[in-house]
Amino acid sequence: MTVNYRTFVIANPAAGAGSVGEEWPLIERLLQANLPELDFAFTEGPGHATLLAREALRAGWEMIVSVGGDGTLNEVVNGFYESAEPEAHFTRESNGWITATDKKPKPINSDAVLGILPMGTGGDFRRTLGLMGGISENVEHLRGGHTRTVDIGQLGYIDHQGELASRFFINISCAGMSGLVDRLANSTWKGLGGTMTFILATVRAFLQWRNVEVEARLDDTTEIRDHLLDIIVANGQYFGGGMWIAPGAEVDNGAFQVVTMGNLTKSEQLKIFPAIYGGKHVGSPKVSRYRARRVAVRPVDSSDEVLIDADGEQPGRLPAVWTLRPKALKIKI
Repeated sequence: MTVNYRTFVIANPAAGAGSVGEEWPLIERLLQANLPELDFAFTEGPGHATLLAREALRAGWEMIVSVGGDGTLNEVVNGFYESAEPEAHFTRESNGWITATDKKPKPINSDAVLGILPMGTGGDFRRTLGLMGGISENVEHLRGGHTRTVDIGQLGYIDHQGELASRFFINISCAGMSGLVDRLANSTWKGLGGTMTFILATVRAFLQWRNVEVEARLDDTTEIRDHLLDIIVANGQYFGGGMWIAPGAEVDNGAFQVVTMGNLTKSEQLKIFPAIYGGKHVGSPKVSRYRARRVAVRPVDSSDEVLIDADGEQPGRLPAVWTLRPKALKIKI
């Protein structure tokens, strides 16, 4: 099937420890050879990919291609929607919970298509989609008209300034030690590659972390109160540079897979971390899995800082609420 989408490419030259910038001449040649009508722009800092995506969609471009890692992809996904005040979608309650309103986000163009050219450090979402080839093969995936409509998540949380904030995610968002891993991984050089970067950050986080008591509500039908290592709200299956945290999660089944890593001791954590890469952690009696469309979490002690992860970025902390937006985005496959 031949469909010539008018394509705008958003590239993060710093992604993959600078590999996007270094290999851009090759990438550009391959894109021009496969896509008949395209333009491109480089990101210049945090949040820029979101602004570029919004501008391109408003200008009539039909496919937006993210070139970079999971963080760049997250920003591009956010650019598919009109910016709105967080209070339009979420409410910060006096009892410490954040609740979601019934207002739905507004897409800029509901027919627009997302293309992915993965070249980042972690590359976790590409694993769920099966985009594990090289640059040439992944550019070829951008040709033609085959698309897949997937779910995305919308997250309401507290940002680093203490204000209510909102963002979308396409892969995985979580709270707990993983948020600290993100903070450490994103503040260090990533030239050792995704897996090693996240392994080293996990070791550093392990030495600092203590399990925190939280309360969670899943679809207002399941309540959890426990000291947790992590609570993972998964649309995709992988995070942390290849950890198979949510085996069986599907990006288009209308529900999150929610994984809770319970009150594991330090010795239990040392045993379970390697098992996550093969998805074998799910056999632990302190690991539970659920399905839900909405997940709300708050720390029992409001003074506890529990950091959040969203597609490998670290935007803020609990309390938070995750809401599924089913069949929200078309992806080029």
